[in-house]
Amino acid sequence: MQCPKCDYEPSLAEIQRSPSDCVSCGINYDGYARADAEEQLREQGRAEAREESRISMALKARTAQPVVVVDVEMPFGSMVRLMVMWALAAIPAAIILAILFWGFLSIIKLL
Repeated sequence: MQCPKCDYEPSLAEIQRSPSDCVSCGINYDGYARADAEEQLREQGRAEAREESRISMALKARTAQPVVVVDVEMPFGSMVRLMVMWALAAIPAAIILAILFWGFLSIIKLL
């Protein structure tokens, strides 16, 4: 009989001396098998819980209600900051559009 933990193969004399324990690592074969079975049951329970959670999330997503924004209240300073940042972000976009427009016109001019 080979030890399930350390893979030690005891001799016949060692098995007769200690039939239920490994002479190399000292584990009890029955206790190790019970602990392994309990760990498998715990893992199966965790997998079932994950599946139930996934199903619950899917059901919640299916029953979600649409949101309609009616009003946005924003302090004046934050609104000015947002508008300035928006304007600064528009500069590179305008440059890219100008380059594309120039390229398009150049291609048309060559034809």
